[in-house]
Amino acid sequence: MFDLDKTLLSADSTVTWIRSLLRANPWKLIAVLPVLPFALVVLHVPSARHVGASVLLWIATIGLDRPALERSIDAFTTRFERGLQEIRWFDDGMKKLREHIARGDRIVVVTAAPKWLAERLLVSFGDDLQVIGSSLRRAGGGWILERHCRGGEKCSMLLEAGYGEAWRYAYSDSDDDAPMLARAKEAFLVNASAKIQRRAAARGASHAVVMSWQ
Repeated sequence: MFDLDKTLLSADSTVTWIRSLLRANPWKLIAVLPVLPFALVVLHVPSARHVGASVLLWIATIGLDRPALERSIDAFTTRFERGLQEIRWFDDGMKKLREHIARGDRIVVVTAAPKWLAERLLVSFGDDLQVIGSSLRRAGGGWILERHCRGGEKCSMLLEAGYGEAWRYAYSDSDDDAPMLARAKEAFLVNASAKIQRRAAARGASHAVVMSWQ
Protein backbone atom coordinates (compact mmCIF):
# COMPACT_ATOMS: atom_id res chain seq x y z
CA MET A 1 0.00 0.00 0.00
CA PHE A 2 1.35 3.39 -1.02
CA ASP A 3 0.05 6.80 -0.05
CA LEU A 4 0.37 9.35 -2.88
CA ASP A 5 0.82 12.93 -1.67
CA LYS A 6 4.15 13.63 0.03
CA THR A 7 4.95 9.93 -0.22
CA LEU A 8 5.33 9.33 -3.94
CA LEU A 9 4.77 13.00 -4.79
CA SER A 10 6.72 15.89 -3.29
CA ALA A 11 3.57 17.84 -2.34
CA ASP A 12 -0.21 17.62 -2.15
CA SER A 13 -1.63 17.02 -5.63
CA THR A 14 -5.16 18.14 -4.74
CA VAL A 15 -4.00 21.43 -3.24
CA THR A 16 -1.81 22.08 -6.28
CA TRP A 17 -4.66 21.27 -8.68
CA ILE A 18 -7.15 23.46 -6.79
CA ARG A 19 -4.61 26.29 -6.67
CA SER A 20 -4.15 26.07 -10.44
CA LEU A 21 -7.92 26.32 -10.98
CA LEU A 22 -8.19 29.35 -8.72
CA ARG A 23 -5.26 31.11 -10.35
CA ALA A 24 -6.82 30.58 -13.77
CA ASN A 25 -10.01 32.41 -12.73
CA PRO A 26 -9.66 35.80 -10.96
CA TRP A 27 -13.29 35.70 -9.79
CA LYS A 28 -12.80 32.35 -8.08
CA LEU A 29 -9.59 33.59 -6.54
CA ILE A 30 -11.44 36.59 -5.10
CA ALA A 31 -14.31 34.38 -3.90
CA VAL A 32 -12.02 32.03 -1.98
CA LEU A 33 -10.28 34.75 0.05
CA PRO A 34 -13.09 35.39 2.61
CA VAL A 35 -13.54 31.68 3.38
CA LEU A 36 -9.88 30.69 3.28
CA PRO A 37 -9.19 31.28 7.01
CA PHE A 38 -12.19 29.14 7.98
CA ALA A 39 -11.25 26.37 5.56
CA LEU A 40 -7.65 26.27 6.72
CA VAL A 41 -8.70 26.01 10.37
CA VAL A 42 -11.21 23.25 9.66
CA LEU A 43 -8.63 21.30 7.65
CA HIS A 44 -6.73 20.81 10.91
CA VAL A 45 -9.75 19.23 12.63
CA PRO A 46 -9.69 15.52 11.74
CA SER A 47 -13.45 15.02 12.03
CA ALA A 48 -14.20 18.02 9.79
CA ARG A 49 -11.40 18.00 7.24
CA HIS A 50 -13.77 16.94 4.50
CA VAL A 51 -15.76 20.14 5.10
CA GLY A 52 -12.78 22.46 4.66
CA ALA A 53 -11.58 20.53 1.63
CA SER A 54 -15.06 20.56 0.08
CA VAL A 55 -15.42 24.33 0.52
CA LEU A 56 -12.20 25.01 -1.38
CA LEU A 57 -12.93 22.35 -3.99
CA TRP A 58 -16.44 23.70 -4.59
CA ILE A 59 -15.24 27.26 -5.22
CA ALA A 60 -12.48 26.02 -7.54
CA THR A 61 -14.82 23.80 -9.58
CA ILE A 62 -18.05 25.78 -9.68
CA GLY A 63 -19.39 25.88 -13.22
CA LEU A 64 -17.58 22.69 -14.28
CA ASP A 65 -19.62 19.69 -15.37
CA ARG A 66 -18.07 16.22 -15.42
CA PRO A 67 -16.38 16.58 -18.86
CA ALA A 68 -15.02 20.02 -17.94
CA LEU A 69 -13.75 18.70 -14.60
CA GLU A 70 -11.96 15.87 -16.37
CA ARG A 71 -10.46 18.32 -18.87
CA SER A 72 -9.11 20.39 -15.99
CA ILE A 73 -7.48 17.28 -14.53
CA ASP A 74 -6.02 16.37 -17.93
CA ALA A 75 -4.61 19.88 -18.36
CA PHE A 76 -3.14 19.83 -14.87
CA THR A 77 -1.48 16.45 -15.27
CA THR A 78 -0.16 17.31 -18.73
CA ARG A 79 1.61 20.31 -17.24
CA PHE A 80 2.85 18.09 -14.42
CA GLU A 81 4.27 15.58 -16.89
CA ARG A 82 6.08 18.41 -18.64
CA GLY A 83 7.63 19.57 -15.38
CA LEU A 84 5.55 22.76 -15.28
CA GLN A 85 3.78 22.18 -11.94
CA GLU A 86 4.98 22.78 -8.40
CA ILE A 87 5.13 19.07 -7.60
CA ARG A 88 7.27 16.18 -8.80
CA TRP A 89 7.72 12.49 -8.19
CA PHE A 90 10.18 11.52 -5.49
CA ASP A 91 12.91 9.62 -7.33
CA ASP A 92 13.37 7.29 -4.37
CA GLY A 93 9.63 6.66 -4.17
CA MET A 94 9.43 5.79 -7.86
CA LYS A 95 12.41 3.45 -7.48
CA LYS A 96 10.74 1.64 -4.59
CA LEU A 97 7.42 1.44 -6.43
CA ARG A 98 9.11 -0.09 -9.48
CA GLU A 99 10.96 -2.57 -7.28
CA HIS A 100 7.63 -3.86 -5.99
CA ILE A 101 6.26 -4.02 -9.54
CA ALA A 102 9.31 -5.99 -10.70
CA ARG A 103 8.76 -8.50 -7.89
CA GLY A 104 5.18 -9.01 -8.99
CA ASP A 105 3.68 -7.52 -5.82
CA ARG A 106 0.04 -6.48 -5.83
CA ILE A 107 0.18 -2.70 -5.48
CA VAL A 108 -2.51 -0.25 -4.40
CA VAL A 109 -2.07 3.51 -4.23
CA VAL A 110 -4.59 4.62 -1.61
CA THR A 111 -4.94 8.36 -1.31
CA ALA A 112 -7.05 11.22 -0.01
CA ALA A 113 -6.73 12.83 -3.43
CA PRO A 114 -9.74 12.48 -5.75
CA LYS A 115 -9.58 9.10 -7.44
CA TRP A 116 -9.97 10.72 -10.88
CA LEU A 117 -6.94 12.91 -10.26
CA ALA A 118 -4.79 10.12 -8.81
CA GLU A 119 -5.64 7.74 -11.65
CA ARG A 120 -4.66 10.33 -14.24
CA LEU A 121 -1.36 11.06 -12.47
CA LEU A 122 -0.57 7.35 -12.36
CA VAL A 123 -1.92 6.42 -15.80
CA SER A 124 1.52 5.46 -17.12
CA PHE A 125 1.62 2.49 -14.73
CA GLY A 126 -1.43 0.91 -16.37
CA ASP A 127 -2.44 -2.37 -14.75
CA ASP A 128 0.68 -2.54 -12.59
CA LEU A 129 -1.21 -0.86 -9.77
CA GLN A 130 -4.70 -0.02 -8.59
CA VAL A 131 -5.93 3.30 -7.21
CA ILE A 132 -8.32 3.93 -4.35
CA GLY A 133 -9.08 7.59 -3.67
CA SER A 134 -11.70 10.07 -2.56
CA SER A 135 -14.92 10.21 -4.53
CA LEU A 136 -16.56 13.47 -5.64
CA ARG A 137 -20.15 14.49 -6.29
CA ARG A 138 -21.78 17.47 -7.94
CA ALA A 139 -23.41 20.00 -5.61
CA GLY A 140 -24.79 23.43 -6.42
CA GLY A 141 -22.88 23.76 -9.66
CA GLY A 142 -19.54 22.71 -8.24
CA TRP A 143 -17.95 19.56 -6.80
CA ILE A 144 -17.46 18.41 -3.20
CA LEU A 145 -16.08 15.33 -1.50
CA GLU A 146 -18.51 12.46 -1.34
CA ARG A 147 -16.23 10.08 0.55
CA HIS A 148 -12.90 11.22 1.92
CA CYS A 149 -10.30 8.46 1.65
CA ARG A 150 -8.24 9.48 4.64
CA GLY A 151 -7.14 7.98 7.96
CA GLY A 152 -9.11 4.94 9.05
CA GLU A 153 -11.40 5.34 6.06
CA LYS A 154 -8.54 4.10 3.88
CA CYS A 155 -8.68 0.75 5.65
CA SER A 156 -12.45 0.57 5.24
CA MET A 157 -12.21 1.31 1.52
CA LEU A 158 -9.41 -1.21 1.06
CA LEU A 159 -11.52 -3.86 2.77
CA GLU A 160 -14.54 -3.03 0.63
CA ALA A 161 -12.41 -3.25 -2.50
CA GLY A 162 -11.30 -6.76 -1.60
CA TYR A 163 -7.79 -6.10 -0.26
CA GLY A 164 -8.43 -7.56 3.17
CA GLU A 165 -7.63 -6.21 6.60
CA ALA A 166 -3.82 -6.56 6.60
CA TRP A 167 -0.98 -6.28 4.08
CA ARG A 168 2.73 -6.94 3.75
CA TYR A 169 3.97 -3.38 3.10
CA ALA A 170 2.62 0.13 3.66
CA TYR A 171 4.22 3.50 2.89
CA SER A 172 3.03 6.93 4.02
CA ASP A 173 4.32 10.28 5.15
CA SER A 174 1.60 10.95 7.71
CA ASP A 175 0.45 9.77 11.13
CA ASP A 176 -3.08 10.10 9.71
CA ASP A 177 -2.28 6.83 7.98
CA ALA A 178 -1.33 5.09 11.22
CA PRO A 179 -4.32 2.71 10.88
CA MET A 180 -3.03 1.57 7.47
CA LEU A 181 0.58 1.38 8.70
CA ALA A 182 -0.44 -0.54 11.82
CA ARG A 183 -1.96 -3.31 9.69
CA ALA A 184 1.19 -3.78 7.62
CA LYS A 185 3.84 -6.34 8.47
CA GLU A 186 6.44 -3.84 7.27
CA ALA A 187 5.55 -0.15 7.57
CA PHE A 188 7.49 2.87 6.40
CA LEU A 189 7.16 6.56 7.21
CA VAL A 190 8.54 8.80 4.47
CA ASN A 191 10.41 11.97 5.48
CA ALA A 192 8.60 11.91 8.81
CA SER A 193 9.46 14.35 11.61
CA ALA A 194 9.96 13.14 15.16
CA LYS A 195 6.49 14.46 16.00
CA ILE A 196 4.85 12.43 13.24
CA GLN A 197 6.81 9.34 14.33
CA ARG A 198 5.55 9.73 17.91
CA ARG A 199 1.97 10.21 16.80
CA ALA A 200 2.08 7.23 14.47
CA ALA A 201 3.58 5.06 17.22
CA ALA A 202 0.88 6.14 19.64
CA ARG A 203 -1.73 5.01 17.12
CA GLY A 204 -0.32 1.54 16.64
CA ALA A 205 2.45 2.02 14.08
CA SER A 206 5.44 1.86 16.41
CA HIS A 207 7.14 -0.62 14.05
CA ALA A 208 7.26 1.90 11.20
CA VAL A 209 10.73 2.56 9.79
CA VAL A 210 11.58 6.11 8.71
CA MET A 211 12.82 6.53 5.15
CA SER A 212 14.31 9.66 3.61
CA TRP A 213 13.17 10.12 0.03
CA GLN A 214 14.31 12.75 -2.44
